Amino acid sequence: MISFKHVLLIIFMSMISFSYAQIDGTTKKQLNKVEKYYGAKKYSKAAELMKEVLNKYPINESLWKMYQEITFQNYRIHAKTASTYAVSVSGKNANDSLASSLQELIDYTSQVPKYEYYNALYYTSLAIPYATRVSSELRSIYVDGLYYSDKNISFKSKAFFDKADGEFRAKNYQKATEYYQKALDEDTTNYKALLYIGDSYYAMEYYGKAAEYFRKAITKQPNLLEPVKYLSEALAHKGERDRAFIVAKQSLLVYPDEGIFEKIARYLDDEGKKKLDRNWILRLSSANSIRDKNHRNQFFNDPLHFSYYIDAVNDVKEYYDEDGLLKSTVDKPLDTYLEVYCWKKMLEATRNEDIPALEYARYMEQQGMLAPYVLVSLFNVDLYPQYRHLADTKSELVKEYIDNYLIINTK
Repeated sequence: MISFKHVLLIIFMSMISFSYAQIDGTTKKQLNKVEKYYGAKKYSKAAELMKEVLNKYPINESLWKMYQEITFQNYRIHAKTASTYAVSVSGKNANDSLASSLQELIDYTSQVPKYEYYNALYYTSLAIPYATRVSSELRSIYVDGLYYSDKNISFKSKAFFDKADGEFRAKNYQKATEYYQKALDEDTTNYKALLYIGDSYYAMEYYGKAAEYFRKAITKQPNLLEPVKYLSEALAHKGERDRAFIVAKQSLLVYPDEGIFEKIARYLDDEGKKKLDRNWILRLSSANSIRDKNHRNQFFNDPLHFSYYIDAVNDVKEYYDEDGLLKSTVDKPLDTYLEVYCWKKMLEATRNEDIPALEYARYMEQQGMLAPYVLVSLFNVDLYPQYRHLADTKSELVKEYIDNYLIINTK
């Protein structure tokens, strides 16, 4: 019988084989070492070596998948070692902020493998466009919980929901809808039950009925992507491709998911009249922040032009809040968004340099579209608060960007 460990090793070796094309001899030797470390469950050593490899080959998707796998396995075996200590401080200098900082430090120290895995996903999203699974996972980790949690759902509703899930997995979709409905009747705040009624109808190919429930789910949770995404898919299967496309575009004002960009690009390619002109670039730095609460650390040894971006935050830390938004008390002529400010500083510092990757950003700055470009087309999950503010307060600007710059006529 083949053990689970051997299955993982076989999968991992296939990743290595797929990654070998166009890789130099020294790096191949490093990957052989990575394979040995992985097989011996020395995941931390394997991860450190993979960082060196990825710094040389930052746009190799297979290598990023290997790095994710290594860090995930390290996270999995350490998942039960998270801190359960609660911090309290006393004395004349004691305050809630100090206690919070100490608690955060202890939590981080005890959960380093978790953060390393999360960062593997995060840096993949900066290096590889249309990484749909990574995009969804990051959204699930950092964003969805801001709007919905099942912690306060009634016990009885959860029981019906679990029963429905079992029926759904068994492909008894009609039965699943009945139990999801019971879960919803028991507790109307059970948004997932409402969403999955629609998903069950979708699985039965009742696309009109599915769309009806997805719309209800959107009404209940307008800031969550799933119901909008599912609605677009239901409309497409129903034969209403143009409406599906409109909904997909609208979803960019909910969350700029890589899967949505991919869906829009495919639709435009099929139509042949317009195309997605995203102007995506390799990002050599995590998003600047006032406090690195996600413990990103810098992954790339040489951030090149992004070194100007990284340095830009140092002069304005006192003016922006932890979400990267300009404080309301600041009367200086600064950009509303820390991300836009730092991009402008990078563009200014490199104005006499020939950097093709930044040319479109310069054009966007001239057009007054730098904010939607960097917060929508170049979105990453750490920018979510800034993106959300832009989409909520300047939705017309975002729509103009989408219609006139992101989507353009083919020549």
